[in-house]
Amino acid sequence: MSRFFCEILGILALAACATGSDVHDPPIQISGMVIENQTQMFVSAVRLLVPVTGSFVSCGNIAPGSMCSTTFPESVYSGNPVEITWSQGGQIHSTGQFVLQAPADFDERKNGVVRVVISGIESAGASIVERIVERQE
Repeated sequence: MSRFFCEILGILALAACATGSDVHDPPIQISGMVIENQTQMFVSAVRLLVPVTGSFVSCGNIAPGSMCSTTFPESVYSGNPVEITWSQGGQIHSTGQFVLQAPADFDERKNGVVRVVISGIESAGASIVERIVERQE
């Protein structure tokens, strides 16, 4: 579990070192991740990668209709592109690189959570959503 925690922190902390292409102002604080499998098949080796840093976080196996999630100390998301890869039905799939987006009405008083959704054999995406608990200032 501590390696998983370190990998999460590495993704977000190291991502802040490189120039991002779409930085929210004020910056979004990320404090967790949820990976959802909305398909009817097991998915495995799900990985969220930040290519400019090489940092990643992964989840081994996720049953149909279930998810894996974690929380961690808040880190700033700098807007670097990410890529999601996963294995399903004996094939490896990839989203290609894209920048995580937060809704226009994102409440900066709340921490964000990266929400990864695998919705089909060749379909996945991710966004930043609000955490329910407000940040302490």
